[in-house]
Amino acid sequence: MKISPDGYILMIETSQRSGSVALGTYDGESRDEELFSPGLVHGKELLPRIDTIIERNQAKARLAVVAVSIGPGSFTGTRIGVSAAKAIAWSLKIPALGISSLDVIASNIEEDGKWGVVLDASGGDLDLALFEISQGNVLRLDEDQALNKEQFSALIEPGTRFIGSGSRAADFPAHLETGPENWDIPRACHGLKIANSLVHEIVAGSAPPPGWEQPHLLNPRYLRVSRAEEVRRRRIAGEEQA
Repeated sequence: MKISPDGYILMIETSQRSGSVALGTYDGESRDEELFSPGLVHGKELLPRIDTIIERNQAKARLAVVAVSIGPGSFTGTRIGVSAAKAIAWSLKIPALGISSLDVIASNIEEDGKWGVVLDASGGDLDLALFEISQGNVLRLDEDQALNKEQFSALIEPGTRFIGSGSRAADFPAHLETGPENWDIPRACHGLKIANSLVHEIVAGSAPPPGWEQPHLLNPRYLRVSRAEEVRRRRIAGEEQA
């Protein structure tokens, strides 16, 4: 698939509490970003913010790819972002590209070394990915994984530092070093840079991920079921045992 150098990439970030959208060109120019109001307002603000950024840049006719943060993170927020990306991709007949929210958060890190992005998944559960940062380059060291606190403690090597909501929990191990809290917030403008790099790799011949050619195959990345689903399953299991 060929993409015009002046084609636009739209990036959607709704996987965490702070939402945003960003727009840039295939040649790497970051053009614009819209930040949502504070709080979980993704359902109310996402489409108006997309309309605003597209209209302000007169980009609809040149929109070439829509990228979205697919989780882990907020179940509702991620569904909202992925659903919007799929709808845009279908309506405009353009590729859709999913990006791990942990990669987007890791792109905030400004100090070299080994880092973990750890999210609080509630109930003592954590979502984690490890990265090596070197002169602004972000190297992923493993896949996104779901852990409990005991598994997390056994996995961590000395010298690893952390960011993300999980590192701010009251029971996070006090001996582990953390980065600035503003690094916890994923920004669509950073996700846009990741998306741009991935799009170039796909155009150059790398295997495209699910959703690139068939947007309906793009799905949120849930590392575990939601609390509501856990309750439902327990209730069903109790009814079957009764």
